[in-house]
Amino acid sequence: MKNYLLLSYLFLLTIAFSGTKALAQSKIILDKQSGGGYCNHHYDLGEYGFILVFNKSKDVDEGVGKDASIQNNYFYYSKDLSKRANFKINTTGQVSFYASKNNIFLIDRLSTKYTIRVLDFTGREIANKKLDIESVGLNQDLISKIHFTTLGKMVFEVYDGHSQLHIYQNNLLNPQDNLVQEIDIALPSANPLQSMKFIGNWSMVGESMGYYILAKKGANAEYDPNAIAYHIAFYDEEFNLFRELLLDNFIMPNEQMLGKEAAFSLNPSLQTFIVSCLINKNGKSGYLVANYGMDPNSSVMRLFWHKEFEIINNEKYKLIENDGLSVPAPPIISHKGPLVTVSVMRGRTNVQEEAVNQLTILDGQGTLLFNAVQNGNFDALNLDNYCVDNDNRYSRIKKLQMAAVLKPYCEKTTCEVLDIDVDQFGNELVIIRDGNINVNQVVIYRFTKK
Repeated sequence: MKNYLLLSYLFLLTIAFSGTKALAQSKIILDKQSGGGYCNHHYDLGEYGFILVFNKSKDVDEGVGKDASIQNNYFYYSKDLSKRANFKINTTGQVSFYASKNNIFLIDRLSTKYTIRVLDFTGREIANKKLDIESVGLNQDLISKIHFTTLGKMVFEVYDGHSQLHIYQNNLLNPQDNLVQEIDIALPSANPLQSMKFIGNWSMVGESMGYYILAKKGANAEYDPNAIAYHIAFYDEEFNLFRELLLDNFIMPNEQMLGKEAAFSLNPSLQTFIVSCLINKNGKSGYLVANYGMDPNSSVMRLFWHKEFEIINNEKYKLIENDGLSVPAPPIISHKGPLVTVSVMRGRTNVQEEAVNQLTILDGQGTLLFNAVQNGNFDALNLDNYCVDNDNRYSRIKKLQMAAVLKPYCEKTTCEVLDIDVDQFGNELVIIRDGNINVNQVVIYRFTKK
């Protein structure tokens, strides 16, 4: 008993002295032995975590037909590394992963034939279903996006040759539901955009707070509009119309919109809509970011804040081509909890090139947290460019704890960064793969906010 108490005391003493370091950094190493082969793929599940794929064949992670089944060893981690799972599944086609609040979804697709496995976050399979979208006249080219709801429904977002929206779905958790069925959507009869010269078609924004959200754009002209608005419709899980809202003109009188489109996104954490577009103001190129929320006393959404930013040194970075021919793409919006990230990105010449973009980060109140021209974004890092950064285009990373860890990998030509994540609280995650055939390991670091 005395020995047990002494060991317990020494253990607690060790924790007390090393607790700060242990809490500051977590490190996980997966190599050929512990991973069961080579790491051939990384799937980012957004706020729900990530999956690393290992198998015995280097640079192979998909089967090619029923006679070429491959066994993959999947490692799931939540972004804070508190949830972990390891599961093995044989696949025969193209693999993709999705996640919702309750489940992980693995798609194994051969042409139009889908095998969908529904797992919980321990890796336990709770449903397995086979669907053929060809049975309802669909092919892969017609599918714009796939959504998975918190209640386990698989939703196909489809646009026909006239750009009209069609929704197909299947309840994966219902073993009796074995067909992909088109949903008869009751589109709103009201048209608050009718006074506008250009009215677009309905498109799907996503699923949030238990509702499907559709939107339709209106503008005073199809090209170079200076007035723009959105008609937003909320539907329940059965696609019954629940509520309609109008997001009215967000371009101010002294702003002229550049390009044809605006970016439009739902922030699930804030339960508000973020819109952004390129503008010209006082002869200078820039972009606006506006945040709109619901007004309980009105069907018109309420403006919470509106921010404007100039393009930084466009002559050097060429984020916008002012040649009279090119049509600039709208900014890209992403979310980390209440944080809003807006990126104005220069087009890349190939998929291996890391994008140059002006990266702007704001909090839920519209307070500016970061605004600079950068290489890439928070999701990935070209380690070679980072190691020889002479233009300070990785300043967002140099101030983070992970910077000290990344530097030693600059001496290793076989290393690459699979993912970088900084959550809404400032906790950092970086995943590094060393492809050296003799090393073959993935190292996961997590740093808690100081």
